[in-house]
Amino acid sequence: MEFLHRVLDRAEWIIAGLFGAIVASWWHKDDLTDWRAWVVFLITGVACALYLTGMVSAYLGIVDPSNVAGVGFLLGAFGGSLMTAINRAIKSADIWALIRSKFGGG
Repeated sequence: MEFLHRVLDRAEWIIAGLFGAIVASWWHKDDLTDWRAWVVFLITGVACALYLTGMVSAYLGIVDPSNVAGVGFLLGAFGGSLMTAINRAIKSADIWALIRSKFGGG
């Protein structure tokens, strides 16, 4: 029940993050090949906005609620993009070659 109250208190951040992720998805059409990838992109954008907006706003000294929602929008946009970039890097990395080079196998 406490989780629900925290989420409802941050509904403005969630909505701003969702809109940020939707706007950012326009530039990631090549990466978002199916509806599942698009949904994961939106969820990661919203999660970044939900859990990082308060921390980033406090770090930057932003206290005005309308500006905090703007931070949530940017985190939603960049959060989905960041996760897409990390996923692309993991897919293109040769993990076995890295492990062999670290442990002297080749």
